[in-house]
Amino acid sequence: MTLVPTSADRTELTPETLRELLWGILTAQDRVEHIKVIERTGLLWIGAYISIADHIQAQKCLLGLCDRLVEIIDGWELIRDPGL
Repeated sequence: MTLVPTSADRTELTPETLRELLWGILTAQDRVEHIKVIERTGLLWIGAYISIADHIQAQKCLLGLCDRLVEIIDGWELIRDPGL
């Protein structure tokens, strides 16, 4: 998943603060074991290791987590990966 800034008046995020926010909103149902955040050219890419064998279901779990994230931050838009 990719977060794109949409406003100059936005929640300040670094890879570290974004990772902390994600860990803070996790539930047991998310089944996330590792979160990776990479910043490039002002965008933030979010990846996670999710302990589900089905790749599509794992992507849906990550999407649900990211949807909850954008509800609590301002000025960022979630760009979904193709096919989700």
